[in-house]
Amino acid sequence: MARTIIEAERVLPYAAADLCRLVGDVREYPKFIPFLQSLSVVKEAPRPEGGWEGVASAVVGWKAITERFSTTVRCEPAKGEVDVALVSGPLHALDNSWRFEPRENGARVRFWISYQFKNPLLQAAVSANRERLARKIMSAFENEARRKLPLVQNAPR
Repeated sequence: MARTIIEAERVLPYAAADLCRLVGDVREYPKFIPFLQSLSVVKEAPRPEGGWEGVASAVVGWKAITERFSTTVRCEPAKGEVDVALVSGPLHALDNSWRFEPRENGARVRFWISYQFKNPLLQAAVSANRERLARKIMSAFENEARRKLPLVQNAPR
């Protein structure tokens, strides 16, 4: 079974570094990502020029299914990058990246995730709903940005 890839892109009226820090603040995810039940950072080290890298463990749930997994996380706001990769869990593979590029009235945000579950039924269920999942993930972050971040000056409202 092949990996499933989800991609989304938006231009948002917030500073790229602010958006990067928001996405890199994984401890906050259970507060606004609907299917994420819990998340803890189990290892953390600061990065040169700001940001951090480490390992996070999460519990996700969809209806009657609950899964646990761990990932490495690297957040570098100065570069506009957040990268996530699988350490352990119910997946054969998981790679995720966020890229934030400054624009005159905000930032271009690109989200990309590639995954393959070990369980073929779970893989099929999630893959069949990947467009809806991409919208949910991006909407959750957009709503959190709207709630927490200041608009870039002169950005359209």
